[in-house]
Amino acid sequence: MRVASSLLAFSYLLIHAIGLILFLRGFFPVSVKSQSRKNTASEIPAEPSAGTKSNWTHLPPPLFKKTVILLIDSLRQGFMFGLKGKIHMPYMTQLLEKGTTHSFIAKAATPTVTMPRIKALMTGSIPGFIDVVMNLNSQELLDDNLLWQAKEAGKRVVFYGDNTWIKLFPNHFVEHDGTTSFFCF
Repeated sequence: MRVASSLLAFSYLLIHAIGLILFLRGFFPVSVKSQSRKNTASEIPAEPSAGTKSNWTHLPPPLFKKTVILLIDSLRQGFMFGLKGKIHMPYMTQLLEKGTTHSFIAKAATPTVTMPRIKALMTGSIPGFIDVVMNLNSQELLDDNLLWQAKEAGKRVVFYGDNTWIKLFPNHFVEHDGTTSFFCF
């Protein structure tokens, strides 16, 4: 009888430990890095071909001379589009109606704090819950990212906004002005 109850208690403890490990692994996933270093333009992989040679000897010319990315965190789409957009943001609504600009609405999943969202936007990676903890002490992002690629291509990158961007990309901006996330006016 003692052996059976000891075996039952041991199996409960083992199931509990396995459950705890699975929970911690899912809640705090180990970050998977797709690249151990940043790619350069000369390292673009060749196009797959079916026995024929590619006629690409260099990168194609860019479609636009300038790109302006306006990212407004926590802006509801109802405030930007439709009747409310014409009232509250007439210039942006006019640009959208003319077709001189494009809009993109991102649906964010948890965690929805600044640093994991910036990391996801710039690298294409999926943030984990551990990034929420690291949000207040953001360090330089060393993964391959959009801003690093723009800098390497000789583009002039200017930034105005949350200083988390400056912490993540300290040497990427030609000009920048950061403000704290906790700024209240």
